[in-house]
Order: sequence, then structure tokens, then C-alpha cells
Amino acid sequence: MYTTLNPSFFFRANKQFIVSRNSVQNITVWFDSRLWLNLNIEVPERIYISKNKASEFKSWIVNE
Repeated sequence: MYTTLNPSFFFRANKQFIVSRNSVQNITVWFDSRLWLNLNIEVPERIYISKNKASEFKSWIVNE
């Protein structure tokens, strides 16, 4: 399913969540260099980006 989504608009945050670029409201640097995403929609739990994927996510979010 994830492979059919446009990678310009969607990013696999972790095993549970795929996020849309338009839904990311703000990003907080969390413990161990992880990123905590705040979305403009309600989600059942916090969404974290691992420190291994943090640089990839930052590049993705900046390159519109």
C-alpha cells in the first residue's frame, strides 16, 4: 500500500503511521534526537520519527 503513495506527499514515520506533508503542523526535537510530530488532525498516540530517519524526514519536509 505505501509503495502506491506519492513519496512527495507521504512519509512513513514509523511502523504504525504514514504521514501527509499537509498534516504536519509542527516538529519538536525529542529525546535521543528523535522527532515528535504534531499534526493538524487528531491521532490516537504521539508520532515519533526515529533518530535514524530524522535526517531523511527533515530533507523530505523541506523539499516541497
